[in-house]
Parts: sequence; structure tokens; C-alpha cells
Amino acid sequence: MTYFLDTNIISYIIKGNLKIRTKLVELLSDGNEVKIPAVAYYEVKRGLIAAKGNSKLQQFLLFSQKLGIINTTIDTYDLAAQIYAYLRSEGRIIEDADIFIGAMSLEHNAILITNNVEHLSRITDIQTEEWGI
Repeated sequence: MTYFLDTNIISYIIKGNLKIRTKLVELLSDGNEVKIPAVAYYEVKRGLIAAKGNSKLQQFLLFSQKLGIINTTIDTYDLAAQIYAYLRSEGRIIEDADIFIGAMSLEHNAILITNNVEHLSRITDIQTEEWGI
């Protein structure tokens, strides 16, 4: 099975949340593939740079390298545009970054691990798993 990590889950891992780290290790030990969507990579990296968190930034870069980053494609943008239009018509819009991460999850048939199921579940057919703290 393929899983993608949402920005908030990556942040918990970088901050050393033992519960989240343990779940990730279990997922990987079971033979699952876990990847980082490029948008989540950007969100985490910009936050660490802005906070001047150099040691955490290095930790994040190594972590990202180990798991791998999934890039956006033109299909990602096409799907994200459809998701945005639908959510807007329903009056249930969410942030663009969440739309892109959700679109990438759908495009790759991945389960999105998040702590924000409330917003992301607005995206039709998305598979999520909540790893709240």
C-alpha cells in the first residue's frame, strides 16, 4: 500500500512525537511505501528555514531523502482544478496546499496520513488515515 504524509504529520515527526514516529515505523515495517508530496515538503521546509531551525532542517532533509518526494504533474494540476471548482461550488473551500496534496494522493491512489481529516475529507474519494496526537 502507498501512503503520503501530510504537512502536519511531518511536523510532528520532526518535533520528535514518539506516537507518530512509532506508527510510521510500524507502517514501514509492514512493507508499505511512505512518500512525501512535494507540496508538503515545501510547506515544512519553508517553515524550518523561516524559523532558522537548521538542525531540524537537516533532519528533515535526511528524512525526505529516505522516504522520497513525489512531484506534481500536469495531471495533479488538472485534478486540483476540478477539486477546487467542486469545493467552491459547494461553499466548502479549503487551502490550495491541501487541495494539491489531496489531488496528489488521488492521482497516486495513496492513503493520506493527516491530522486534518475534517478538511481533507471534503475531497471526494480521498482515502485518509488520521494520526492525531
